[in-house]
Amino acid sequence: MHAAAPGPVFDVIAVLNGAVDLRSYPRRNLILSSPQTGGFAFGAAAYQRAIFEPVVHLLNGIELLESQGWELVSVLDRNIDSVYYTMAFMRRA
Repeated sequence: MHAAAPGPVFDVIAVLNGAVDLRSYPRRNLILSSPQTGGFAFGAAAYQRAIFEPVVHLLNGIELLESQGWELVSVLDRNIDSVYYTMAFMRRA
């Protein structure tokens, strides 16, 4: 595993894949970010995947961090330059 980046914002996929090890993260708070995946979605299945996939990744990241002593504080959706991000604010318990 790699050392924790300075943060405080971490891509949830990097956390889930073990590219970022938050056990050595020195701060008490962090943000898990899950950007919208893909571009245009065609068909009902692709549309639902585009909507729910980032949320599922974020939930998986929240559960992983909760097992490592973090607690969920808040969740926020944000549109930045036409990319939608779902973010989870976490605090070390």
